[in-house]
Amino acid sequence: MSIEKNVAATQPVCARLTVFVGGFDPRGARHYHQLMRREADKQSLVADVTYEVGSRSRWAPGLTADLQHSIWTISAGQGADSDYLFLDWSDLVRRHWPQHTWQVVAQAWCTYMSVFKERATLPPVHKETPYVLWTLAYPLVYMLLCLLMALAVLLVGPAVLAGWQGWLLGCLAAGLVLLGGYKLDQLLHVSWLLRILNFSRGVGQHPVEGLHERLATTANLVAEQLQQTRYREVVVVGFSVGSVMAVSFVKALRHRLQARPDGLQRVNLLTLGNCIPLFTLMPQADDVLRQQLLALAQDRDLYWVDISSPSDSVSFGMCNLVALSLPLVQPSDLKQCVNPRHMCSPRFHKLFHPSTYRWLRRNKMRMHFQYLMASELPGAYDYFAMLTSKGLLMEFISKRLVR
Repeated sequence: MSIEKNVAATQPVCARLTVFVGGFDPRGARHYHQLMRREADKQSLVADVTYEVGSRSRWAPGLTADLQHSIWTISAGQGADSDYLFLDWSDLVRRHWPQHTWQVVAQAWCTYMSVFKERATLPPVHKETPYVLWTLAYPLVYMLLCLLMALAVLLVGPAVLAGWQGWLLGCLAAGLVLLGGYKLDQLLHVSWLLRILNFSRGVGQHPVEGLHERLATTANLVAEQLQQTRYREVVVVGFSVGSVMAVSFVKALRHRLQARPDGLQRVNLLTLGNCIPLFTLMPQADDVLRQQLLALAQDRDLYWVDISSPSDSVSFGMCNLVALSLPLVQPSDLKQCVNPRHMCSPRFHKLFHPSTYRWLRRNKMRMHFQYLMASELPGAYDYFAMLTSKGLLMEFISKRLVR
């Protein structure tokens, strides 16, 4: 029996629970709630549908002080709605978020040295997603250019003026160059990319303290709600770096639901702008993440879809995701992988006027967040329509995004 028939046979008439796992971002639920409200209003005008985002409240209050998750609703009217659970780990992000740019740069040198030691993994990445490799390399080029320019103007000073005045002039000029590089970073978001790179290296050797326990506790609570048939289905959305955390969360959730097969078939994983290979290809202290990824890839009861755009050069879009992420896995094991069911492109170029799309392509951070935002033109990809669709997630994906 297919997964679709199994789900349909046991589906209760309840709302959808969307569990959102965000990326490496110190901004918490308040920011993302405001973002959704603002973008839902914009998308309502584009799609000619009234999307309404409810007020934000704490999820499961009083159950545990360790969880600071928030929940709100998003609705398109006439029973098309979803409870939106924001799985908050922003406090843990802030612990790993250097306050000063020089700290980010210092860590980046260690990261690039680590990547160089693992350079055998780079050719497959370049073959599958060449733009990603260039994006990950450009912060290094940017740092080297700033340092070389600063060194050049430092040496110009003594050539213009003799003695200590020349060196003083050179130092001032070099300082201005570095200051200019710092200010330009506010527009190019180079340090943002470096923070993600540094985190991917660091978490492999030293897992984030408390994150595993938080994911497991949340998974237990969601499993209880599923077993009470409170929700028709659960859609776990892993955005950006959150795609990695979503893999661990879904594995914990499905382990909790093993005794209830019908609950297993109501769990869906949706990764947006995924960064999974960035983490699995870094040196790991253990193989837990790789084992979890392979288990989900081989899970025939799980419906996992990845939506990542090739134009989003921060994500690994439209590639052989599992084979790229797990290069040491045996071919026989890869043949048993059924997930992701689909690798879909949101086709951002169809959602904007050409001039707007060109601007998006130049702004890497803005492009990366487009999965969660409104479009300029109606199209197949609509984050808010996907969350509020009346049918199952797989039905929406099949009708609008699979090609």
